[in-house]
Amino acid sequence: MLLRLHHSIFSASSQKVALALAEKGLAHESVPVDLQGGEQHSPAYRALNPRGVVPTLIHDGAVLIESAAILEYLDDIFPERPLRPSDPVIRQQMRAWVRRLDDVHHPANGMLHYAVLGRPALLALAPERLEAVLQAMPNRRDRALRAAAARQGVEAPEFADAVRTQEEMLDWIDRALEDRPFLAGAEISHADIVALPYVARLEQMGLAALVEATRRERLADWYRRLKARPSWAITIGALPQQVIGHWQSLGRAAWPHVERHLRIRPSAPATPSS
Repeated sequence: MLLRLHHSIFSASSQKVALALAEKGLAHESVPVDLQGGEQHSPAYRALNPRGVVPTLIHDGAVLIESAAILEYLDDIFPERPLRPSDPVIRQQMRAWVRRLDDVHHPANGMLHYAVLGRPALLALAPERLEAVLQAMPNRRDRALRAAAARQGVEAPEFADAVRTQEEMLDWIDRALEDRPFLAGAEISHADIVALPYVARLEQMGLAALVEATRRERLADWYRRLKARPSWAITIGALPQQVIGHWQSLGRAAWPHVERHLRIRPSAPATPSS
């Protein structure tokens, strides 16, 4: 049964599906989509995914979109090495995690990415080209966030909201781990797989102090354990170090703007962890 993943290694949503495939030991064909070049908006890709977003998974001719739905599909079709709790109550809690992460924290993480990492490229575009890029985005919320990032960057009100929302996510994860090793119980699940790319992106942006703050010891331990799994090395951990280094330099420059919006400032400096 052929699995073909159309994705970007830099996309958090793509990373979720790649992590699940790795955790389940499922071989697949990788088809990179050039997001920077706008390939996701091409007629050929839109024929697969009308929203023009990644990832898209094709399984024996069936086209599957939306990362959370793809994760569910993979466990339905490939029940070995499950990533869903067997207990119905815990499974519902897992799905609530996924829903909140996707609905609330995904756009906030995206706003930080746009304002800190993506803005230089957006500002390099001619005004008419920038407008075309924005209008090509089918999701109004994403379009508005990217427009705010391009026009105001770290001074945008949406940036302050995004910082606070990400801080809330980190505190939420830390509290959930008080009595369990993973977000939905004793084993890794969709909840961890969906949360991990967002936490990793903060570190990759040079904002590791948010993850390593002493007041979030459980979060830091959870993150270290997930990074030690084989699935990390072939997915998020495989991002080019040259790119990560560039991101971290941009993030360190933006750190004062991040720090001023935090409820509680971390005691550690904003440096990447080993």
